[in-house]
Amino acid sequence: MAVIAVRSARAALLCALAALPVVALLAACGSGRPGAGDASTPPASPLPASPSTSPAECGSCQPRQTVRLAGGDEIRLWLSTDQQDYRSRPVVELLVDGRPVQSWPAPQGDGWNGTLTCRDGAAPNPVPNCVLIDSVGMHASIAELLLVRDGRLVHPPNAEVTADSPVMKATDLDHDGYLDVIGTTNDYSPNYAQGHNYWQTFRYADGQFVPTGCARQASTPAPTRLLSGTCPPQG
Repeated sequence: MAVIAVRSARAALLCALAALPVVALLAACGSGRPGAGDASTPPASPLPASPSTSPAECGSCQPRQTVRLAGGDEIRLWLSTDQQDYRSRPVVELLVDGRPVQSWPAPQGDGWNGTLTCRDGAAPNPVPNCVLIDSVGMHASIAELLLVRDGRLVHPPNAEVTADSPVMKATDLDHDGYLDVIGTTNDYSPNYAQGHNYWQTFRYADGQFVPTGCARQASTPAPTRLLSGTCPPQG
């Protein structure tokens, strides 16, 4: 009689387990493994954060460059992913506490070939400023300056300069806290292809870039100070 009772109990237990859902049954079986459900088991790693949404002015763009200023604000450059899309324009975005607060679409530029140079303001002009440089067609480039003032991007209307060469650079040549621009120009003598290239410097002052002078390149390195030499006449 005792053997029949034990067999009946086992049969009842098997029937009860068979009636459980498969998931519950697996959980019940697994709970007996040593270490299962242990709090020391590391959780799954979270997915990396995605970049901020593309600004409205730049539908098919991707973030190409982000510069962090000393105060914690960030300047982000958005460019098109299509190098044949000459209708696009670069977009510069200001982020405060990691959140975009303003975007500025550049009025000129190819839109997919730009670079951004920024510096924190220094005495006597402690205003953070950036220069966006982009190509314009095959043989030209443009530099545009932006100020970061009172939590906003400000572009003085005359703070832009063009050059007839794709080579441009932004740097503070006179150490006044504002970025200046180094460009190149050609004397077109007798034409662009056979002409001579000159370095040309532009100083930012009073809301505009002012040309200061030129120097014949002739394989010389880019200038480290503002130039004052005569520039060639433009053909």
